[in-house]
Amino acid sequence: MNSTTELFWANQEVYILNIFLPIIIAALILLTALVLFFAFGFGRRAMLWRSGSADKRVDQTWTRLKTTLAVAFAHARILKEAYPGVMHLLIFWGAVIFVVGKIVRLFSYVVGLTVPPQSIFLYASFASEVGGAMIIIGGCLAVFRRYVQKPPRLDILPDDTLIFGWVFIILLTGYMIKGYRIAISDTGSSSDWFLWAPVSHFLSYLFPMFITQARNEILLWHRVLIHTIPAIVFFAYVYISRSRMQHVWLSPLNVFFRSLKPKGALISLDIETAESYGASKIEHFTWKQLLDLDACTRCGRCQDNCPAYLSGKALSPKKVILDLRADLYEVYPIPFVMKPKGPRRDMISEVITDEVIWDCTTCRACQEACPVYVEHIQKIVDMRRNLVLEQARIPETGEAVLKCIETRGHSCRGTTLTRLDWTNGLDIKTLAEDSNVDLVYFVGCASSLEDRSSKVAIAFAKILKAAGVKFGILGTEETCCGEPSRRLGNEYLFQMQAMKNIELLKNYNVKKIVVTCPHCFNTIKNEYPQFGGEFEVVHHTQLIAQLIKDGKIKPGQIDNVKLTYHDSCYLGRHNDIYEQPRQILKGMSKSKLLEMERSRNKGFCCGGGGGRYWMEEKVGKRISEMRTEQVIETGADVVATACPYCLQMFEDAIKAKAAEETLKPRDIAELLAAQLEKS
Repeated sequence: MNSTTELFWANQEVYILNIFLPIIIAALILLTALVLFFAFGFGRRAMLWRSGSADKRVDQTWTRLKTTLAVAFAHARILKEAYPGVMHLLIFWGAVIFVVGKIVRLFSYVVGLTVPPQSIFLYASFASEVGGAMIIIGGCLAVFRRYVQKPPRLDILPDDTLIFGWVFIILLTGYMIKGYRIAISDTGSSSDWFLWAPVSHFLSYLFPMFITQARNEILLWHRVLIHTIPAIVFFAYVYISRSRMQHVWLSPLNVFFRSLKPKGALISLDIETAESYGASKIEHFTWKQLLDLDACTRCGRCQDNCPAYLSGKALSPKKVILDLRADLYEVYPIPFVMKPKGPRRDMISEVITDEVIWDCTTCRACQEACPVYVEHIQKIVDMRRNLVLEQARIPETGEAVLKCIETRGHSCRGTTLTRLDWTNGLDIKTLAEDSNVDLVYFVGCASSLEDRSSKVAIAFAKILKAAGVKFGILGTEETCCGEPSRRLGNEYLFQMQAMKNIELLKNYNVKKIVVTCPHCFNTIKNEYPQFGGEFEVVHHTQLIAQLIKDGKIKPGQIDNVKLTYHDSCYLGRHNDIYEQPRQILKGMSKSKLLEMERSRNKGFCCGGGGGRYWMEEKVGKRISEMRTEQVIETGADVVATACPYCLQMFEDAIKAKAAEETLKPRDIAELLAAQLEKS
C-alpha cells in the first residue's frame, strides 16, 4: 500500500477533518468522564474499606510490586489450572494488545508518531485486530466453561451474561466498522487489507460494494452510535456498579497488599486495648480483609481445594467470602453514606453460621489456591475469637481441651502419662539438670502424653543420640505451646501460654529448638516472635536430613516396602517444607517413593488442624478417611508422616477402613530409628 492508502481511506484530508478530529475531541471528553466514573467507584470502595480497622501493608514495596506484576502479567497463580489459566491469559493479553493498538491509532497524530500516520498506524491496526480476536477466543472458552461444562464451583449471575454479550457486541461492531471502511474503499489490493486487518477484511464481504454517497458521514455516525457509545457505557457501568469486571484493578491491588508475614502466623490481638475481641460485625475486620471481599473473583478454586467442603461439611471458603461481601453491601448500601444501615443481620449467626466457622481445619488449601491472595483463615479465626471470648460459644469438645490447657498445661484430656514417662531408660536430661546443650527438644503435648505419639519422641531421641547431638528437654517445666488455643479462638489463653514458654526458654538462654510437631514448630517459629520470643526453630525432618547430609547418620535400606508421604499442612503449605522429608525417605527406600495425586502444596488435610483434632465430625465424610483412601490408591504399604496429629488421624482412619493388615502409618523418625537399630 502507498502512503495515501495506509489509513484504509483514499482521502486523508476528509479523514482528518471530518472523522479524526471529532473522534479525538469526543474521546478526550469521554476519557475525562471515565476518569470521573473510576474516581467515583474507587472512592466509594476506599471509604468502605476504611470502615475496617488499621492494618499495616505498605512495607517491602519492591517485593510487593514484583509479585503483583508476576500475577497480573505472567498469571503466576492463575496458570496452575490449564484451562481457566489459558482462557484468562487470552482475554487479558488480548485486552492489553487491543487497547494499546486503539490508543496508538487514535492519538498517533497528537503525539507526533507519524504525520500522516503510516507504518505505526498499520501495526497498531493489526495489533487491535489480533487483540480483539484473542478476547473473542478466550471469551468463547469462558462461555463454554460456564454455560456448557458448568463446574460446580462456578456460579452464573446476570452480570456475567451481560458482560459476555456486551464485550462481544463492542468487538463485533468494531470489526464491522473497519470491514465497512474496507468495503467502500477504492484503494489497495485484497492482500493488503488482509495483511493489516484480517478479521475486518473477512467481514468486509458482508457489505454491498455500491455504497458511494455520504460514506464519510455514515462511517462516523455508525462508529459513534454502534461502537463508541456502547463501549463508553460499558466502562461507565463497570466503574460505577459492583461488576465482577472491577477485578481488573481490584485483584492487582489485593495482590500488592497481601501479607508478607510468615504464612503460618495469625494476626495477634491486643487483649489490653481491644474494644472487641475478634469480629462480630463487618467493620471489626481490618481494611485489608474488607478489600479481600471486594477482590474475590468468584473463581471457586478455594472451594475445590477445601477438605471440609469436599467432605460434605457446611463450610465453603468461597461462600464465606461472598456472604461477608453481601453483608458489607447490606450494611453500607448507599454511595458515600458511611453510616451503617440498621437493623442488621447478626454476622456470626445469620450471615456466617457457627457450623461453618468451626468446620475449618485452617489447612491453608484455600489460600494456596486463590489466584488473588484472598486471606480466608484469619477471618474465620477472628469470628472464632468473638464466639469464644465474648459469647462463650464453642463446641463442647473444644471447650474441654481449652480447659485442659488452662488447668493442666496440656491438650491431652484423660491421659495418665507425665511429660517424663517416655524418657524411661533413655538417659535424657532436662535443662534443669544440665542446660549446656546444643539444642532443646520441645517435645509437645502429643509426643509427651499420648501413647502412640510418644513412640515418635523415643525414636527421635535415639536418632539424636546416634548422631552424637547433645540435647535437653524441659521435662515437667514444659507446657502447651498454645497452638490449639489460638486456632480455637481463645487468644487470651494462647498469649498466656506463649509468654510462659518464652520466659522459661529465655531463662535457660535457649538459642535453638527442635520439634517433632509441625503445629509447635509453626507457633514457636512464626508466632512467638510477636511476643519477643526469637529462637532458631527446626523441624525434626529438617534436622535429620542435615545429619544425614553431614554423615552423622547412615540409614539402612528398607526392603520390600512401598512408601508414600503425607504432607502435613502446617509443615508444608504453612512453612514450605516439602523436600527434607522426601530426601530422608528416598535415602531409606529401595523403591521409588509413591506420590499421591494431592501432594506438596496441593496436599489433602488429615482433618486434625484448626482444633479439629479434638472435635467429632458429625456431618459428611471423615476427612481422615478420605485422605486414607487416597493413600490406599497409591498401593503403598506404609504412609510416612511428620506430624503427631496426622499420625493419629491415620491410625483411626485405617482402622475404620479395616486396612490395618495392608497399610501402616509411621512417623519418619520411627522408620529411620528402626533402620539404625538394624545397622
